[in-house]
Amino acid sequence: MNLEDLRIVANPTLVRDHALDKLRTAIATGLYKPGTRLVERELCDALGVSRTSVREAMRQLQSEGLIATGSRRAIIVSVLSAEDAYDIYTLREMVETTAIRRLVAHDDQKAVKRLQAAYKAIAKYAGKGDLPALSEMAGTFYEEILDGSGSKVVRDTGRQLLKRVSYLRLASMAEPQRVENGLAEWSAIVDAVAAGDADAAATALGAHIRNSRTAIVARLKAQEPATLDA
Repeated sequence: MNLEDLRIVANPTLVRDHALDKLRTAIATGLYKPGTRLVERELCDALGVSRTSVREAMRQLQSEGLIATGSRRAIIVSVLSAEDAYDIYTLREMVETTAIRRLVAHDDQKAVKRLQAAYKAIAKYAGKGDLPALSEMAGTFYEEILDGSGSKVVRDTGRQLLKRVSYLRLASMAEPQRVENGLAEWSAIVDAVAAGDADAAATALGAHIRNSRTAIVARLKAQEPATLDA
């Protein structure tokens, strides 16, 4: 994603929602990296919208934990610690394995086909080496699982957790063998769902999330400043 991609060229009724989606994507794709200061005037210029729309979008992003108030009340892209990421992925495993068990129990073939379609798109982007598109489609894959639970509480809780780590997903895919291993894991999840095996689906999804957690936590720990002994 580039700065030019941020601009909202149409004049939609829900400008605030478009601004929110654009900024959320900009953070997820690394256009605005963790710790980057977000200046309201610059965002207005980039998006081509009013300050009111930008402020409303930023309030929502702050409620999602994607941005935070830094020193001197500056608004910055949130920085997750390795411990934060570990906890979020641990909660993801709890929520998403619950969701996939319910998805299988509902035996909704339309939901199964949507999950299969998301996996096929993941495999296509992986083959092309298009990591940003792959990362975005992986998010869609997880959202399909959450939606398939049939529970608003499970869906909303899971989506909130996904938003917190959206930018980390792309970074983790750059780790050696993570995409190749991930493809095998996604395939196992889809196969288990298609077979109607809730236990296997939950086991495969749980393993996938834990493997992602290991890659991301290791990456974040490597980026954290070394602590000197007193």
